[in-house]
Amino acid sequence: MFRRLAASAAALSAALGLACTPALAAPRDADPALWVVRDADTTIYLFGTVHFLPKDLSWFDEAVADAFNASDELRMELLPVDDPASLAPLIMKLAVDPQGRTMAQKLTPEDHAAYVKAMNEVGLPAGQLEPLEPWFISVQAAAVMYMKAGMDPKSGSEEVLTQAARKSGKRITAFETPEQQFSMLDSTPEAEQLRGIRDIAYRRDESLAMMTRLIDHWTRGEADETGRLMNEEMKSTPETARILLTERNARWAKDLKARMDSPGAVFVAVGAGHLTGKDSVQDLLARDGLKVERVLY
Repeated sequence: MFRRLAASAAALSAALGLACTPALAAPRDADPALWVVRDADTTIYLFGTVHFLPKDLSWFDEAVADAFNASDELRMELLPVDDPASLAPLIMKLAVDPQGRTMAQKLTPEDHAAYVKAMNEVGLPAGQLEPLEPWFISVQAAAVMYMKAGMDPKSGSEEVLTQAARKSGKRITAFETPEQQFSMLDSTPEAEQLRGIRDIAYRRDESLAMMTRLIDHWTRGEADETGRLMNEEMKSTPETARILLTERNARWAKDLKARMDSPGAVFVAVGAGHLTGKDSVQDLLARDGLKVERVLY
């Protein structure tokens, strides 16, 4: 669960102020999946992103770069957050337990001890995190774990695309605001949030291995395989999946269908999980009568 929360809160990686210095390696070619929807005067490209990626991947080239360069607008989940401090009021409003409960009060003594041990091993101050909501702790822990494993938000899809859009003067738009996204994360059931905490306490190695597999599938453009892995994981947190994936996909598909009425070309970049499997953005657009094609390269 905490991997999905991290992916759904891309802006938080900047807010955490964490540094990452993975070893450099020779570039590895990656060919992630890309789709297109078009009519006579409108083109929408759909690109699934990964928010934390190894530095040695070369993916922003070939068809992906061509589609991006042909677009007038970059549309992402969130607008870039240039001042992480600006998120502090949201953190105080939505990431602190409103009833004043601590993690020790939400977990069994055994689970809390395992959680504290895990936080110490990850490198986060468990004591300072006690008043915070489980979803926010999961996001922070996931971010640190990914970076220690050599995955870097600065190499992630959103950051690379944002810098390219700014350099070329493209318009950057977003489906959601940080407050909307924080509110969704905060609305997920506490019982399911705590599953994410237990994953950190007991399944860190397994979770990192799963993330590595997801990235491997992403680099090869294997969207179906990525979807199967994610769907299997989501079985244990169905309400979280509904709030963070299914309902958002429906809103975004509606937005994109309306966008087809305006001329121009848009490069849509959202978390790869939104573009895989049943009820994906492509699936919903197709149900509305739009033709979605995979860009082969």
